[in-house]
Amino acid sequence: MSKVARAVSVIGGADGPTSVFLIGPGKEKNIFKRMKMEYGNWKYRRRRQAVEKTIKPGMHTVGDTILYIKKQYGAVEAGKADRTCHDHDYNERKLDFKYSLIQRSRPELLGEEKRFESPRDFKDQQAVQEWMHQIDEWREKCLKRVAEIPNDVFPTDYHMLVIERGAQGSLQVETDTVHSIIQVSYSGDKKIMEPIQKDIYLFYGVSKEDIDQKTDRYRSLVTVLCG
Repeated sequence: MSKVARAVSVIGGADGPTSVFLIGPGKEKNIFKRMKMEYGNWKYRRRRQAVEKTIKPGMHTVGDTILYIKKQYGAVEAGKADRTCHDHDYNERKLDFKYSLIQRSRPELLGEEKRFESPRDFKDQQAVQEWMHQIDEWREKCLKRVAEIPNDVFPTDYHMLVIERGAQGSLQVETDTVHSIIQVSYSGDKKIMEPIQKDIYLFYGVSKEDIDQKTDRYRSLVTVLCG
């Protein structure tokens, strides 16, 4: 059984929002590893091109998608007083989601961005730990700042739906109806959970304008279908 954790977001493709830039050497020096990486990238580009040819216009609102997920998969909304599922760090994820939205459309509300230079040698455990501590410390400050931004300054309407499949895995759908955004993540058996993820994104869909302009919504759908 293949156990994985995957997440794809309509809001830019980051696996969790942080207001940092990581600076440092990143190019693979081993020529054989680099060739293998380049071949893998080439295969991915080919697969992506093939997927793009299959996408047709057809879309639903976030509200419609929420109703579909509840009806089709028995999803339960987290954060409700009568919830029967785990909260999946609901409050922290809600704050992270709001942070991503602000960072994308109103970055001036967050103040100045921070840059962190990565350690020269990742074998130096002390340097790595100090580097990670700096990032975590900055992230906490950013989230505290976000929590203080009132809804009348930056309105949001966050919802989180959870689909539980026991030992097979769990899938979470995070949405915001104000900003028309969804993000789907899962952990567990890829053969079970990935088709659900793809079905949700296909139902949410894209418009002709999304396809023509290669919007974030379109690119996210392509990324999911390439999985």
